[in-house]
Amino acid sequence: MDTVYRDVYELILSCGPRLVYTARLEETGGVAPEGTPRGVHFESCVNEKAAYEMALAGAWASKRTACLFSVEGVYEALDPLMSSAYIGVKGGFVVVCVKEGPLDVAPLGPFSKLPVLASDGAPDDLAAALFSAFDLSERYEMPCIVETLPLKGRPSPAGGKAPDGLSAFVKDPSRWAAIPKFRFKLHKALNEKIDRIRDEFETYGGNVRIPGGAKGVITHRACRDGMAPGASVLALGTIFPLPDRLVAAFIDDMEEVRIVEGDVPAIEVQIRGTDRIDWTFRKGGSTGKGIASPAGREELFGFTVVRDRLGPASAINLAHGMVKGGGAKKILALTSGEAFFHSGLPAFVNTLYNGSAYVLVIERAEKWEKIGRALRGLGFNRFFRMKGAADLARYADGGELTVLFCEGDL
Repeated sequence: MDTVYRDVYELILSCGPRLVYTARLEETGGVAPEGTPRGVHFESCVNEKAAYEMALAGAWASKRTACLFSVEGVYEALDPLMSSAYIGVKGGFVVVCVKEGPLDVAPLGPFSKLPVLASDGAPDDLAAALFSAFDLSERYEMPCIVETLPLKGRPSPAGGKAPDGLSAFVKDPSRWAAIPKFRFKLHKALNEKIDRIRDEFETYGGNVRIPGGAKGVITHRACRDGMAPGASVLALGTIFPLPDRLVAAFIDDMEEVRIVEGDVPAIEVQIRGTDRIDWTFRKGGSTGKGIASPAGREELFGFTVVRDRLGPASAINLAHGMVKGGGAKKILALTSGEAFFHSGLPAFVNTLYNGSAYVLVIERAEKWEKIGRALRGLGFNRFFRMKGAADLARYADGGELTVLFCEGDL
């Protein structure tokens, strides 16, 4: 396990989990990192979806459980994650997401109804966020998400509480059976939980107000672009549910407020009823190695680039939708070899069936021969190996569905 994740793992251990799951199989070799206490079960699964489901099962059996993912990785676990707020847990379950790129986990809060806390990567700040998340999860019987920037220094040695070895699996069909009567009760109970958590977040220590000028910025602690020289800043450690009174008081004190967050809004969608927000302001710029066009789209060698923003291999469906919707003529969809095996085949079959045309690049395609055999089985043979990004130029005017295998990242 590399240093970034090893340091976060140590802080997770200080919270006394019984089960810890990750999907970083290549980095761990499937072996628990050195220093893992006796009584803690560590497992590196084949992908994030499997890891999340294993952790969820442990939390159902009253085990204090954690998942350690990248922010990109948690989007591969959306299937089980989206139902887990309703089904709930009996043990504390915290999903820790390390933010290394531009993608943000914050939108999953309003989307999944799971509480989301944010850390700026200071070891003490992350430790406090983890402790609060486990406490919330156990008291409200629902998973919590913690997003953190890579740690800014080594964590201090901390002796967390010893793992609890007892299991208590509670059979409760009213939480599992998705008939309308049960689901309505669960929905009502979930809304009540969110309201109570929102009240607790009003006094959360990680919500920091930095005094400055009469213009204000509202951001969250894991947002790299949140600071603004000369402005007052409200850096939130609780993204969802948003502490309404704290935010409203900040807005009332400012002449004008901007919200700075990722490409998909999470804070913005929770703020209503004020005319002091500059709603025209959105953080722009490229999200990859291409350039940002005037319309805010990422472009590369004349292509409009589409990435896996909504889950594994979602770029394939997004590209197909854009082609059929007439949104752009030259579409470049980027996914990974693992994501293609995870969810890409059904999406690609849909593309073939509906006669769509774009260029699909499968990055990190070490198993390209296996993918090629699957494509041939579908009667598709227009796939090639790339030597580098410059190879894209020759396919820019092809007008045909094309699959390119890239051994690394574009």
